[in-house]
Amino acid sequence: MINCEVSCMSLKKIAEMTGVSVSTVGRILSDPNHKCANEDVKRKVIEAAREINYIPNASARALKTGSKSEEKIYRIDILLTRAAHEMTDPFYDELLMLLEKELRNSGCIVGNVWHNAEFSDEKLSRTDRMPKLVDELYPADVPRSDGLIIIGKVTLKALKLLRNKEKNLVTINRNSTNYEADEVLCDGSRIARTAVTYLTKLGHTKIGYVGDCHNEARFAGYQAALMNNRITPDIDHIFDTLPNEANGIAAMEYFASLDDPPTGIYCANDILAVGMLGAMNRRRSRGYMPSVISSDDIETAQYTKPMLTTISLPKNEMVRFALMLLLDRIKGGHRTISRIEVEGTLVIRESCRPVGELNEPEYYI
Repeated sequence: MINCEVSCMSLKKIAEMTGVSVSTVGRILSDPNHKCANEDVKRKVIEAAREINYIPNASARALKTGSKSEEKIYRIDILLTRAAHEMTDPFYDELLMLLEKELRNSGCIVGNVWHNAEFSDEKLSRTDRMPKLVDELYPADVPRSDGLIIIGKVTLKALKLLRNKEKNLVTINRNSTNYEADEVLCDGSRIARTAVTYLTKLGHTKIGYVGDCHNEARFAGYQAALMNNRITPDIDHIFDTLPNEANGIAAMEYFASLDDPPTGIYCANDILAVGMLGAMNRRRSRGYMPSVISSDDIETAQYTKPMLTTISLPKNEMVRFALMLLLDRIKGGHRTISRIEVEGTLVIRESCRPVGELNEPEYYI
């Protein structure tokens, strides 16, 4: 818990630190989807807000004038487990931006923001390295924050180690923790079943998968959907990889090299699909143009050509519910492990078409 007088700093201070106008700072911090001509400016503003423990003036005033219990300001750490700084997935960036805004509007301070994909690595979790990774987050001489929000898949071993350090913890995930911790879940298996079923309705019977296959709900959902539609899985139609654009390009090149490639492909992440569409554009003359569907509905999905058919996750609700759960636990409102489950929505755009359709759309990013 942190003193309000220390933490309430102004937009003007952030503007001085970053060299941009106060109005630009305000737009960036109030709207996570605000587009900057220079994305580096956006990054600097967000980092400056973290550095000075910024919360909006309205929240600060409410905290100062409220009751004693309302004057508490909680410092919340964030751990992103599926993306390292050098291999960014826009889905996690978007969730992080929304979460930081929600924290500030709730009168909370954004503490540490950690990026470490190793916490989702099933192979690494079977080694002795995981306890060391967790210990590195919590030096003995550094005061603890009031809670932790984990964004992304986390292995069972890592989660148990983190719970030993954190009394107040919630996850935002597509892979259930199976009631090891409070969570907001958009079930990855259901997401994949929706996507694959849509491809089957378009007549596809040779359906590929691109994404993580290791203890991954979306891969399990892909397999279940094939079986439910009486489609025999083909191991050659599975491309096991982590989510980034380069791996999407590699997946497209792999499928194009097969003698009998899939006609429809489910990508576990939009950023993989973006890479695939870009690769299709560069090789249009070679004739292999599968239908592509994915999940997340990142902002870029609306601007690909053709626009990407995807399963949209309710990101705003996910972060809002996660913070609600965490604050309720911090304040002693509940003790039992709790789950809030939200539903993804199929967004039909142009990247999927019926099998055998002769009119091919233009594929380019």
